[in-house]
Amino acid sequence: MLYMLLICYDPTLPIIATEQNLQPEHHRLELELRQKGVYVSGAGLWPVEAAKNVQHQSGQEIVTDGPFAETKEAVGGYYIVDCEGAEAMTIAARIPVESRSWVQVRPIALFHPNVARISQMKED
Repeated sequence: MLYMLLICYDPTLPIIATEQNLQPEHHRLELELRQKGVYVSGAGLWPVEAAKNVQHQSGQEIVTDGPFAETKEAVGGYYIVDCEGAEAMTIAARIPVESRSWVQVRPIALFHPNVARISQMKED
């Protein structure tokens, strides 16, 4: 099954300048997951200030900038893995995060005519 491991953070908390750069650790974990054959994709995301929201109201497209006062959390990056739920939780626990961050584990619901092909990709 596919899982998205969302790296979330609280944008209202200050960045702690003394915290280390976690990119080398993310790189090592990605390489390990690739070798195990469970890594599908992943990336870091720009801060919420670079975000845009697109809404549809009364037939109109409305585009607004972020961040927003009501935002309680933001997504800073993600991994997508193809494995069982228990393994997804184990991987999530290994993802390096800052003190103001956490990892949310979400099963991915694929509603696409090529779903069977996606499942077979791991076996090919």
